[in-house]
Amino acid sequence: MNKRRVENFSDGIFAVAITILIFNIPVPHGAPGTLFDSLTSQWPSYAAYVASFMTIGVMWVNHHAMFERMTAIDRPLLMLNLLLVMLVVFIPYPTELLGKYIPGGGADARTAATFSALVSVGLALMFSSMWTYIVTHPALLVPGFDREAAWKSLPRFSIGFLFYVLCVPLAQISPIAVVVVLAAVAVYYVVERLPEPAQPHD
Repeated sequence: MNKRRVENFSDGIFAVAITILIFNIPVPHGAPGTLFDSLTSQWPSYAAYVASFMTIGVMWVNHHAMFERMTAIDRPLLMLNLLLVMLVVFIPYPTELLGKYIPGGGADARTAATFSALVSVGLALMFSSMWTYIVTHPALLVPGFDREAAWKSLPRFSIGFLFYVLCVPLAQISPIAVVVVLAAVAVYYVVERLPEPAQPHD
């Protein structure tokens, strides 16, 4: 199948998901003279926005990096990619939950943070599944790609999954800490973790 068409479709979904995030920050409505207080009280929404924006943005970068290492895409990989982008476009929902319920604390804040962590676990699973599938199907890879290096990169590439899982119990202790960890994982993935294709020998 034409990988460029799949990549363009995915790019469109990433763009929509990252744009929708801003709609989760409402314009404050209050008495005259209270705008500053209203804006500062929305800091959880800002934090959730930044964490989710970074997450989607870095995922888009790494998604593009995966496709750069491929020459083709088959039907199973197409379905894996479809499941991935389904979760990507879902990200604005847990983002809104975080911004809405973290300020109040209590059980609702913990539930919102847990839900967001579980969505992140699903995203990490789909990314790792796609990368594993690509590496185990050499016909999809660009010529000269070092599969051994790819297998060695899998733990580095999948470390986000571990932190997302840890966010589930962390949500019961500090929901805002979950937001910080999600943002930190996104920063970790700013540096590309995938091996480059090996140069062909003469």
